[in-house]
Amino acid sequence: MFNDILRETWVFQEIMQEGEEKGLKKGLDELRQALLDVVQARFPELVFLARGQVAFIENPEVLRALIVKVSTAHMEEEAQQHLLEVGKEASGR
Repeated sequence: MFNDILRETWVFQEIMQEGEEKGLKKGLDELRQALLDVVQARFPELVFLARGQVAFIENPEVLRALIVKVSTAHMEEEAQQHLLEVGKEASGR
């Protein structure tokens, strides 16, 4: 009962929201790093491009899909195309 009352307070709600935001940010940072690790291992020439492109992606699903696409790219040009496409989508072009 006391727990229910506590959960309804604005302080508790604010703390929970802050925790969720930090968790989402950490998850995004880890996905970004995973993508950069894949790019570094497979296509090191594209690391600079990848850093610039992934910095603005806020959707974890987009990052996961990009990791798969870059991981399965057969050639550097294919990986580069995936990175450029996601950059266009993120910027709304």
